[in-house]
This record gives sequence, structure tokens and C-alpha cells, in this order.
Amino acid sequence: MMTRATPPTPAPGQVIPLPGAEVVMVSLDLPRGVSGAAREQVAWRQLRDGLGLDPAKVEMHPYPGKGPAGDWTRALVADAARIAEWRARAGPGTKAMLPDYLTLPATAGLWVLAFSETGLRARLDLDGGFSCDPAMAELMLRRALAQAEDNPPRAVLALEVPSPDWLADMLSARDIPLLTDPGGLAALGLAAPVVLGHGEMAADLRADPRAARDRLRRRLLPWRWTALAALVALAVWTADQLVEIRRLERETATLNAELETVVRRYFVATGPILDIRVQVSRALAARQAEAEAASGRMSPLLLFGQVADVLGRSEARPDQVSYTRTEGLAIDLRLADFAAADRLAETLEAAGIRAELRDLRVSGEGEGVRVDLRLRPGAGERGG
Repeated sequence: MMTRATPPTPAPGQVIPLPGAEVVMVSLDLPRGVSGAAREQVAWRQLRDGLGLDPAKVEMHPYPGKGPAGDWTRALVADAARIAEWRARAGPGTKAMLPDYLTLPATAGLWVLAFSETGLRARLDLDGGFSCDPAMAELMLRRALAQAEDNPPRAVLALEVPSPDWLADMLSARDIPLLTDPGGLAALGLAAPVVLGHGEMAADLRADPRAARDRLRRRLLPWRWTALAALVALAVWTADQLVEIRRLERETATLNAELETVVRRYFVATGPILDIRVQVSRALAARQAEAEAASGRMSPLLLFGQVADVLGRSEARPDQVSYTRTEGLAIDLRLADFAAADRLAETLEAAGIRAELRDLRVSGEGEGVRVDLRLRPGAGERGG
């Protein structure tokens, strides 16, 4: 078993490497679009259900890496008491506290392994990593390779002491190059690894997420009575508005009932009332048509239809048609001569249409005559 390591006394501006075996990086299946406290709640639920961790005894630190801060899917998990010890030892000038595997150099597509007598530190690509004792190294690496079967590393770089013999056999079985010198990475198309250049500082364990929430809670507590009073006022206002809305609904229902009674009595005697505006308009139009028929008046369209039938059999050419209630139907015509105008008037009167010729004149275009013809239904004498 790996013994608990105590970080050395830090110098100002130093990054303190914490024992990675005690700060585990966990991958989580978190939904997109959920951020902030809600995302942390989902993560805690997965940690409780999957690993049986108690939020009262464990700290969880989201690890976004170089990705968006609110869209993280990995977290660093460690015993809360141990993190408290490390924070107590860290001086005010400490730059950060990170698990030791995040202090290894990293680049995309590369796994970096650092073997030592006390164990293994492994940096898996940009966002993964772990530390373990020597007896667990082979098992942990085999498990990591199995999990990365769909996206294996393009190369593995072994640092510090010589790597064990089983590592070369494990990687050669998967056609993964094993390097001991970073200078060989360029030939494989890999960039040179960088230390603390991929968002690792976002995992600084000096910050206590629970303490930040407690500070926020303390800042909000003085406002609780104000917020409560505002909620009570909102509830009273809402109740008053609901009473007013119900009163308006009752008045509207009463008016609708009275309107429906009037419509039923005077406009729609039978059948359902579906659209009062349309049905009343139709009833009024029907009554107007009945009144016109009873008084002998003719619809302008019907009158024009009869006139058009007569004009179609003559040589007259209409230029303009208009209608008013006082003047009736008016047509501006072109005719061959004045005699043709008289014949047209006689033909119209023979068809039961009273025709009045007005403003007989010679056409300004040099041929024929123009006449303003006023028409009404019913026989009568032609005016001059």
C-alpha cells in the first residue's frame, strides 16, 4: 500500500504537488446545458450512487481543463480532512495545490509516465491522470488503455527512472510507441509537452468550494426578511389581481349571455351561434336584400348585368362605370353618332331599364360622340 505523503514546506510562489493517489480524477456523465450549482448537484448524485461517497466527508472540485468552465465532465475528489491539512500547511505565498500527476508535462495525443520507487504518476493526454503505488501500476495502466480503446494514445513518454519491462510488452501489443526522450515526439507529429499549460491551475485545491457557498449564504442571510416581505407583498398583489380577474370574467360572461340573447331574438332564431359578428352581418345583409326587393329597388350589380347585355349587342364602347344611391348607375359611352345614342336609349327602355342621356357631345378624339348615360330600373321616359 502507498503510504500517505506529506507535501514539503512550500516556498513562496511554489505549486505544491499533492499525492495523486489521494486526489482522484473521476469522469462523470453530466448533461449539457446544466451549469453552476445544478451541475454540481448532478455530479454529487452520481458520486453518491456510483461510489458511495459522502459529501460531508469528501470534497469535489470540478476540473474543466482548457474547456468551458461551466461544461466540465471531470472532477477531482479527495478526503475533506486531508485537504484541510494540506491547506493548513500551505503558506500565503503558495501559487497552487495540485495533484502530482497534473504537474507532469502534457500534450494532445501523448501519455506521460513518471516511474519512481514510491509509485507511478501518469498524465493521460490533456485531461486525465492518476497516481498509484508500484504494485498497482501495471493494473492501472491496463485499465486505462482498455478505457481508451476507441482513442488510444499516439505515443507514451516514460520519464525519470527506467520503465519496467512489462510496459514495453504492453504497448507493443497495441502498436503504441514508447519513448524516453521528448525529442522523438516531433517525428510522430506530436507537439512538445508543456507543464501547467492546459488549464491545470483551474484545479487549485486551495479554494474550498463549500466555504465559498457558506460565504454566499452569509451574505444573503441579512436579506432573507426583505425577500420574505417581498414574497408576501407579491402574494397579496397576486391574490388581488386574481379577484379582479374573476370579477372581469363574471362581467364578461354576463355580457356574452345578454348579447347572445339579443342575437338569438333578432338575428339567429335557430341553429348554433358560433361567430356573432359574421352571423349578424349575414342576417343584416339578407334583410337589406329583402327590403330592396320589396321596394322594387334593384341591386347595382344586377342592373349593370342587364345593361351589359344590351351594350354587348350595340356598337357602344363604355369608358367608365360608376354608381351612387342618388344618381344610380352612370356609364360614360362612345357611340358612332347622336342617332346611335337615341337608338341605345330606346333599346334599354324596351328592356325595362330607364335611361337618361346627359352631356351629349362630339368626341374630343375626332370620331363619334360621347354620352353620359344614367340608368335606373323600371320603364320611364327618356330625358334630354
